[in-house]
Amino acid sequence: MGNAESRDDSNSMDRISELPKDILHRILYFLSQKDAVRTSVLSKSWRNIWCTRPNLDFSDATFKGNNKQDFLSLVTRNLQRYCDQRMCVEEFHLRISLRDHLDHESSVMLLERWIPLLINMGLKKFCLSLHSELYSTRLRLPSVVFVAESLQDLHLENFVLDRKTIERIVLLKNLRSLCLREDWIEDEIFQKIIDSCPLIETLDVEGCLRLRTITLNNLHHLKCISFSEMYDFTGELCRIKIHPPSLETIKISFGNLMFHKGADFRNLNELYIFDAKLSWDHLSSCKFPCLKHLCIDSCDGLKETQLFIDAPNILDFKYEGDFVPSISFATTLNKWDSEINLTHLHPNDAPSPWFLKLNELLKSLIQSEIALSINRFHMNDIHEVIRENISSGDNKPEVETLSLRCDSLMKSSPCHLSHMPSLLNNVFSICRPRNINDYFRISDNEGMERIECLWKILVEGESGRDEDDQFRQLWSQDLEEVSFEIKEWYLKEEWRPITLSDLSNYQEKEYGRVRFALKWRGLQ
Repeated sequence: MGNAESRDDSNSMDRISELPKDILHRILYFLSQKDAVRTSVLSKSWRNIWCTRPNLDFSDATFKGNNKQDFLSLVTRNLQRYCDQRMCVEEFHLRISLRDHLDHESSVMLLERWIPLLINMGLKKFCLSLHSELYSTRLRLPSVVFVAESLQDLHLENFVLDRKTIERIVLLKNLRSLCLREDWIEDEIFQKIIDSCPLIETLDVEGCLRLRTITLNNLHHLKCISFSEMYDFTGELCRIKIHPPSLETIKISFGNLMFHKGADFRNLNELYIFDAKLSWDHLSSCKFPCLKHLCIDSCDGLKETQLFIDAPNILDFKYEGDFVPSISFATTLNKWDSEINLTHLHPNDAPSPWFLKLNELLKSLIQSEIALSINRFHMNDIHEVIRENISSGDNKPEVETLSLRCDSLMKSSPCHLSHMPSLLNNVFSICRPRNINDYFRISDNEGMERIECLWKILVEGESGRDEDDQFRQLWSQDLEEVSFEIKEWYLKEEWRPITLSDLSNYQEKEYGRVRFALKWRGLQ
């Protein structure tokens, strides 16, 4: 039996070996350089396939041995072999570290030698990544890169791109994707490069601190832009002027996104904004007929704005911040999800107005299935309850899942668990959660304490203070049933009932999820 299985495996390998060379190259394409070399022992026909695959990937970080010259010689020999045999190199990835000034000088010389060889071999994708142990040391990118007409994808990390770099005419007319990571480049040089790439579709720029203003209005094929850590030397956010109609994805963090009021975002599918600046009033005037995914995170400029989103095909919306925003959506055509993560309710934030704002936000999201998370309350007292809202469960927004993080066990902490009854009173005064979700770890005392606290309030009806008990009676009359359930962290099983005592002895898995499933009067 064992011999038969061995013959079957051998026949399978022989059939793979008989595939055309271009298909074998395609198989090797998805392997690292190291793993590609290992295939040489599979069979005689595989012995030299790795030597001719059209993509090369070299990194001195994974090179065996500490001799930098040996690594550089290896790269040189491979490139020369490809050149001598007139083989094609469609992709070339190089990661190199500079430890001293000798490394710097030798690397400059070799790059100036390697790059022309690669360009003559039909290079389409070129990724150069530099890591230096010398403070603020970068290599000037050889200017020959910008005459590589065959290039479709260019990735540069930690290089200098200045006037000497583009002293020749830029001929990147076939470039579709450009990624710049922590490069030294100024507005004039960036603009000259961009204006010479009329077909560019993807632009990814991160940490290029010398940029002050980027204008993308002439890139009519641009589909995806990603900008992050976009500060200039004065600490000002880089201004990014965009051409909206062609864009399908926008991701921006620590940048200043600029567009006209009523701009045409007809093709935009994804919009991610993290700690960025933009004209929120302008955004409210825009239409997003194709927008499906919207994320707004840590945007202080939203505090004084009433944001309106006209996105009839939205599928999911996520907000995270330390204040409750004023956001509303136009009528939507599909079922969609909204996720609200609120953090850091400070002592000077009066609870009643804060929860009133939250009530308005939840009402504006009532078309969606809402997940609400309230984290890290920093208040000396949150016992004020919205009396006018708590008396009746009618017309309260339904929240599918509620998560509360009041973790600290220190009694001196403003987030002590003794505040949980008042927190629940406030939350139940404005909405009706179907589930209160939590997690536990066997070694996590705080998590278990929080779950026990919720059990006492929801199941046993204990709050610990007469005032809390008084307000609890107002919402408990609408609470018809509470069940306590568990789901193991890594298993795709259904929720199943469990008691608190069983949970305390639960040792099958280190992690788990629990929830209090709430059945409210009037909710199906």
